[in-house]
Amino acid sequence: MMRPAVRGLMDAYRGKVAFLILDYDDPDLSKYRTQYRIGAHPSFAIVRGDGEIVANFVGPVITDVLEDAILKALA
Repeated sequence: MMRPAVRGLMDAYRGKVAFLILDYDDPDLSKYRTQYRIGAHPSFAIVRGDGEIVANFVGPVITDVLEDAILKALA
């Protein structure tokens, strides 16, 4: 079975995980890029509810790797 793309992960974890999609070129969002250590596009930060960054990825990421990081953050 094919693994879901990031949008599929958003559907699979709806209600359990908040997904924040930032326009990298929007200067009003620079505080988030700094806070979550986003330095390129695409980037992904997996952040626990307490604000701890569990994982940070720069560049394309395999969906399974993202999902593993999400599960670790939820544990």
